[in-house]
Amino acid sequence: MRLPILVCSVDATRESGLLGRLVNHSRLKFNCATKVVDVDGKPRLILVASRDIRVDEEMLYDYGDRSKESLEAHPWLAA
Repeated sequence: MRLPILVCSVDATRESGLLGRLVNHSRLKFNCATKVVDVDGKPRLILVASRDIRVDEEMLYDYGDRSKESLEAHPWLAA
């Protein structure tokens, strides 16, 4: 018996309208960068592509926090 091939995406967070949850960390292979912009007098953080991003390519940016406490709690930040 041959089963159909399914293309699936797994995300550990609850579905919401906050799409930033779908962007992941990479210190070396990021394709997005953060930028602060003013919206109605309030600072907002946006993601800007640092190069063309292919369809179905994962969006990655460098979270940037390298404090000792953060690296101890989240060793993957160093990767």
